[in-house]
Amino acid sequence: MIQPTRPRRILVTGGASGIGLAVVRAFMAEGDFVVSLDLAESSAASESVIGDVRDSQSHEQAVAVASGGAGLDVLVVNAGIHDGGLGLNSDVDELSSGLRAVLEVDVVGYVLALRAAAADLKAASGVALLTLSDASFLSGQTGAGIAYTAAKHAQVGILMWAARDLAPDIRVNGVAPGGVITGLRAVDKDGGRPLFADAQAKRDLVASRNPLGTVLEPDEVAQIFVWLASSAARGMTGQIIRPDGGLVVR
Repeated sequence: MIQPTRPRRILVTGGASGIGLAVVRAFMAEGDFVVSLDLAESSAASESVIGDVRDSQSHEQAVAVASGGAGLDVLVVNAGIHDGGLGLNSDVDELSSGLRAVLEVDVVGYVLALRAAAADLKAASGVALLTLSDASFLSGQTGAGIAYTAAKHAQVGILMWAARDLAPDIRVNGVAPGGVITGLRAVDKDGGRPLFADAQAKRDLVASRNPLGTVLEPDEVAQIFVWLASSAARGMTGQIIRPDGGLVVR
């Protein structure tokens, strides 16, 4: 008699909104047990851990809840903030504080997530998946400022380092979409402002920038995470899939 396989145990940082929420929904549809780590509760996750990705204890708590002592099958490192286009001509205090804020969430937060989850991922021969962006490959061309661009390039380095360091037990890959319209916020002195205040104008701009003239929805991007976590991608590590409408050939 074939014993039924247990539901996969999955942790998504930033699972309360945007791509993270879509990823939570996608894995829930697969029948998995999905935990979200975010500043707010996720409307779709099996369980939510309210915490800050800049805090190592938040990551450790989320891993404990997600793994349940049985290992962690998938970690999706996704929580992030934008800089709203900070440049060298920005006010020096705004630039300095923006750099620190973005790097703490988008770089330090990514490393802390991997560190907290590594042992549990190894126990389950699991998969770590990182959300990147078009700014990981294009500098100053898609509305990202110096802080967000630096953070996304740093995430590529984190991914490559982790893929080598964690092999052969853990596969590490990334997804770098281009211009997905979400609730992503840009850091400012008041605690953040919506990056896509005029969603339709931003959608038109994104479509005009890429050769396919396309703008993917979060749920479409989420399916790529599901595929990367599956056995169909078992030969892949250190790879980044770019569903960005063909910006590489723009």
